[in-house]
Amino acid sequence: MSRYYGFLFLFLSSMQAGGQTPDTIPPFLSCKPQLFITITPTCQVTIWAVDLADSVSDASMPVQLGIRRICTGDGFPQKDHQLFNVSDLGLQTVELWAKDDAGNVSHCQSTVIVQDVIGNCDPGIAIQYRNPLNAGIDSVYAQISGFNCLSDTFERELFSQTLSCCESWGVGFYSEFGVISPTPGYETSITPRKNDQPLNGVTTYDLSLISKHILGLEPLDSPLKIIAADANQDGKVTTFDIIVLRKLILGIIDELPNGKSWRFLPKNYVFPNPQDPFTPPFPEKILVPHSADPLPTYFEFIGIKIGDVNDSAFPGG
Repeated sequence: MSRYYGFLFLFLSSMQAGGQTPDTIPPFLSCKPQLFITITPTCQVTIWAVDLADSVSDASMPVQLGIRRICTGDGFPQKDHQLFNVSDLGLQTVELWAKDDAGNVSHCQSTVIVQDVIGNCDPGIAIQYRNPLNAGIDSVYAQISGFNCLSDTFERELFSQTLSCCESWGVGFYSEFGVISPTPGYETSITPRKNDQPLNGVTTYDLSLISKHILGLEPLDSPLKIIAADANQDGKVTTFDIIVLRKLILGIIDELPNGKSWRFLPKNYVFPNPQDPFTPPFPEKILVPHSADPLPTYFEFIGIKIGDVNDSAFPGG
């Protein structure tokens, strides 16, 4: 009986060697759990697929390796290397793939920790807040949120006064390294907010200007001023806005509707109808689309102090 099984084994082996039995077994692939890399003085570094392989073997040698960031493609990657730059500082998840001569594939994941020990690279994210007169706005929060292709949600809040590194850039500028997204380019939004000092810049003179606008005697001459006049934020300028601001001035209320004292929009936004900036609704955040490549790192916003139609609000605090 043992001789029978021996002949059977030799027969099957000869069939496989002769191409009669196709190889359907994927390569054995094991990833390193993590890899520390340091960006160079040029603020970037390239890693190769082989750098992440802990062990790889297959009956159909040789084995081809491929690498890519998680959530950036399907099937075997086209490249055997991946570039990281200063916007990638921190933890990055990558996929390592192996493919043998028979076309069988396997893959695993590894974590790449991108470091900058030199500390002289440009920020991974920079946000600029300016008022209509181009003065910097301080003490602004920015909510960074989104999700990746694995439906993992992530959020982070940045405060423009928390870093002392950027004082030389002037008021209203915030920068930090590598905080946009754990998966660059996957539906990330940046939404500023500033809800303090609602009475800042709001006077009876603003009420007079809004009244003249409503009556058609002296229309406000910019969409930003019209947005500022919409005190109750209902998408139109009416006497109800004057009532809200009068209550604020008299101390009857201590905050504006929705708790907002400022509204922000992307600096490069163009109003389809400047006389009616609310139609369509203007964006109050910047969205980094799924297809963004490379990932943007600089964002500019215009801040509008609600109720201040003559731009008298102090923007620096």
